[in-house]
Amino acid sequence: MQIRRITEADAKTVSELIRKTLEISNSTDYPKPMIEALVQRHTPEYVAERAAWTHFYVAEEDGRILGCGAIGPYWDKEDESSLFSVFVDPACQGRGIGRQLVETLEKDEFALRAARIEVPASITGLPFYRAMGYEYKNGKAVLDEERLYRLEKFTKKKEEPQADADSAKKLLQLIHDRHSYRGIYQPDAVPREDLQTIMEAGLAAPSGCNKQTTSLIAVDDPEILKKLRAVIDPPVGETAPALILVLTRRINAYRDRCFAVQDYSAAIENMLLAIKAVGYESCWYEGHITDADRIGWQMAQMLGVPDEYDLVCMLPVGKAAAAIHPPRKKPFEERAWFNRFGG
Repeated sequence: MQIRRITEADAKTVSELIRKTLEISNSTDYPKPMIEALVQRHTPEYVAERAAWTHFYVAEEDGRILGCGAIGPYWDKEDESSLFSVFVDPACQGRGIGRQLVETLEKDEFALRAARIEVPASITGLPFYRAMGYEYKNGKAVLDEERLYRLEKFTKKKEEPQADADSAKKLLQLIHDRHSYRGIYQPDAVPREDLQTIMEAGLAAPSGCNKQTTSLIAVDDPEILKKLRAVIDPPVGETAPALILVLTRRINAYRDRCFAVQDYSAAIENMLLAIKAVGYESCWYEGHITDADRIGWQMAQMLGVPDEYDLVCMLPVGKAAAAIHPPRKKPFEERAWFNRFGG
C-alpha cells in the first residue's frame, strides 16, 4: 500500500469512499437526516475544493483507494494546523490504514511547522484519535454544534513561563491595587472572551474536598440585565455592561462539614483579581442580594436556576467611568503578627 497526494482524477472515487463510510460506519452514531446531509455535501467538487487549500492524501493498494485524509491551516494560522476528511473504507477498517494516514499527515509540512494540531472528531472516530494521542481541547469532552469533539495534540513542547522577580512584583501589585468600585461604569460591552477568562479564574479556585460547589452565570444581554436590575433595590451596579452571578450548592465535603461558603469566597476573590488584571473594575455584592427581601432568589428565578442552587453574589464588570478611591487600611502591625497574638 502507498500513501500519496490526491490528484484531480481521484475526486470522484474519494467522494464515493467518504459517502460510503458515512452511511455504514457513522450512521450508528448519528441520526439519518444528519448522515444524509453529510453525504450530499461530500460531492467530488467538495473534495476537489478541500484539496485545493489542504494537503490531501489517499491510501492506495493495487490501484484501489482505501482511505483518505487531509491537513491544512487552522483558521489561516501558520503555527496551528487541523486534520480533515480522514476516512477509511469500512471493508478495510482494522488494518491500520487510518493510523498510517494520520502518521503521514503528521509528517506533512503543515504539521511540522505547527505547534498544535486540532481535529474535529466524530463520535465514531473519537476512540481512534484518542489512541493516536489527541486530547480533548482545553480538557473539555463536549460535543460542539456539529456534534463533533474538538481534540488537539501539541507537537512542540509549550514553553513554560519563567517565574521571575518582575512577575511576582506585578502579581503582588495587582493584589494591592484591587479595590471595590461602586461608581458609574462606561457603557462599552465586555467581550465574551474576557468574561470567560474571568470565570475560568473563578472556577480554578480551590474547593473543600474538590466538591466544586460553585457555579457561575455571566449576563451580558441588555434585556436580561434590565430585568435583573428591576429587582435590585436599592440599585447597585446598574450601569455595568455585564454581571457575573455566583451560585452555590450545599454539598457536604467531609462528614457533616460543608465548605460551600469558603468555596465561593475563594472563587470570588480569584475573579476580582482577574477582573482587575484584564482592565475592569467590580465590587463584591453579597449581603445586598441575600437579605430578607431575597433579591438573589428573584434573580435566580429569572435565570432558570434549579432550586438546589443559591444565588449568593453579584459582580458587576466594566470599565470605571469615575475615579477610584482606595479605602484606608489598618497598619499591618494591628492585624498580623509573628509567633503569638499581638506580637
